Amino acid sequence: LLPPDRLRALLVAEAELGERIMRALILRRVNLIQDGAGGPVLIGPSNSVGVVRLQGFLTRNGQPHHLLDPDRDRDAAELIARYLPKPEDWPLVVTADGARELGLVRIAQHRAIGMIGGAKGDRIYDVAVVGCGPAGLATAVYAASEGLSVAVLDTRAFGGQAGASARIENYLGFPTGISGQALTARAFTQAQKFGADIM
Repeated sequence: LLPPDRLRALLVAEAELGERIMRALILRRVNLIQDGAGGPVLIGPSNSVGVVRLQGFLTRNGQPHHLLDPDRDRDAAELIARYLPKPEDWPLVVTADGARELGLVRIAQHRAIGMIGGAKGDRIYDVAVVGCGPAGLATAVYAASEGLSVAVLDTRAFGGQAGASARIENYLGFPTGISGQALTARAFTQAQKFGADIM
């Protein structure tokens, strides 16, 4: 019922309600990722280089996905035989709208995932942040929270090197440590809450 810009304004203006909505959205996303529900279906052997690369890409970007391994699933084996005769073409990726895609860039560009966008219309941004590591995400949060229009660009995934760290123990506010993915995912969500466009 609320367009995204008005929902963002509500999240910021109504702190208690905003916290409850953000927590619900975050927990929903975590459940989708953990359960492998929603998002694209990858079809290919789990030990294939292409499958491993694409799974890593989707995981680092917080995208839910599901893997069907033809060694364990007869339907997946039939699809592989029909559409991907050569192992170097693995994986086959099927999106919710039935599209079959190949390659990281094509998957990222797919509208159902929406990772590669671009400026909306003729929009001119106040701030362009190149690099989506902790410093870039912090810049996006601070600028967007002050009402500036912010575009954040990265070539691979949010979080940078920190996002791939298994444990960060020297970051302010986390005395017991936190995984890099968890830390940078929080910053990514916070930047989006204030309206930063992350591409």
